[in-house]
Amino acid sequence: MTVALRENVQKLILVRHSLPEKIVGVPAREWHLSAEGQQRSHLLAQKLANYQPAIIAASTEPKAIETAQIIAQQFDKSVEVMEGLHEHNRSNLSFVEEKKFIETLAAFFATPDKLVMGLETATQAYQRFRQAVENIIAKTPNGDVIIVTHGTVMTLFIAAFTGKEAFQFWQQIEHPMGIVLPLPDLKSLEIITVKSR
Repeated sequence: MTVALRENVQKLILVRHSLPEKIVGVPAREWHLSAEGQQRSHLLAQKLANYQPAIIAASTEPKAIETAQIIAQQFDKSVEVMEGLHEHNRSNLSFVEEKKFIETLAAFFATPDKLVMGLETATQAYQRFRQAVENIIAKTPNGDVIIVTHGTVMTLFIAAFTGKEAFQFWQQIEHPMGIVLPLPDLKSLEIITVKSR
């Protein structure tokens, strides 16, 4: 499967937002970066320094915007906040205990057309996110594209193009992490992490 993207864009770099300050009773979509999350964002920005982004986009969620702003400082660029890049819509859910959340996510990835949690199926979230990514690339004639987004939708997108097993990949991604995909085929990837492995 090849997405309709411009061939003169060099790389698509999907970035999972950095570590948020989790607050029970506050929806995850409203969380901001923790102090450690800010520090990690600066480390990731340094590791992205050799890329040449023509655009740095972020979802509408504060933790993604704040991660993108720190990365954008590296390139003396502004951040474009875009609709459609947000996490799988779980706005109807309150705080879920981690073990239960992981079990539910496994079912979410395994049955993409079934409404397992939240207000979107995996397929719906993927299609919405993919369309947003295509729209950004279509308006970016040159240079790399950095998009700061969220773990679940990133995973769905990457799994669709690389054939990676979605749940297993989701379990391995970190806060933050960069996934570099060559355009236009998006078949291979390079992982940029701030933690030592």
